[in-house]
Amino acid sequence: MAEKKVIKVLIGGKVMTMSGYESEEYMQRVASYINSKIEEYEKTDTFRKSSSDIKHRMLELNFADNYFKEKMHVEELEQNLKEKLDQLDNSKHECAIRGVMIDDLKKDIENLKKEQHENEKTILKLQMELKDRDRQLEEFKKTTDSKEKKSDAKDAEDKDAKESGSISEIRDFKQNRNEKNRR
Repeated sequence: MAEKKVIKVLIGGKVMTMSGYESEEYMQRVASYINSKIEEYEKTDTFRKSSSDIKHRMLELNFADNYFKEKMHVEELEQNLKEKLDQLDNSKHECAIRGVMIDDLKKDIENLKKEQHENEKTILKLQMELKDRDRQLEEFKKTTDSKEKKSDAKDAEDKDAKESGSISEIRDFKQNRNEKNRR
C-alpha cells in the first residue's frame, strides 16, 4: 500500500495542509485548480461582494456542478466505449465468419482446379481418341475406295464380258439359224 503524504499548499492566499496517497504533484494540481476557480470568480462583482460563507458555497456548488458534468461526460464516454467494443466484437465475429467463408471458397477453388485438371485430361484423351478414329476412318475410306475401284473395274470387265458374250451369243444364234435354214 502506498504511503500517505502530507504537504503544504497555498489556497486562496492561505497556507493549508493536504494529505493523501496521491503524488505531491497531483495534490499541487488540485490546489492550483481551486486557486484558478477562485480567481475566475473574483473577476465577478457578485462573488467579490458576497460574504466568505456565500463565496465558499458558490465554490462548492461550482465544484459539484463540474463534478457531475464530468461524471456525465465520463458515463457518455463509457457508453461510447461500450458501443465501440460491441461494434468491435461484431466486427471480429463478422471477420471470423468471413474468414471461414474465405477458407471454404479457397477449398472450392482447389476442388475446381482439380476438376478442371481432370477435365483437361479427359479432353486430351478424347482428342486422342478422335484423332485415332479419324485415322481409322481415313484408312477405311482408302480401303473402301480401293475396293470400289476394284469392283468398278470388275463391273467394267463383266460388262465388257457381257457385251462380248452378247456379241458371241448373237453370232452363235445367227450361225444356228443359218444352219437351220440350210437344212
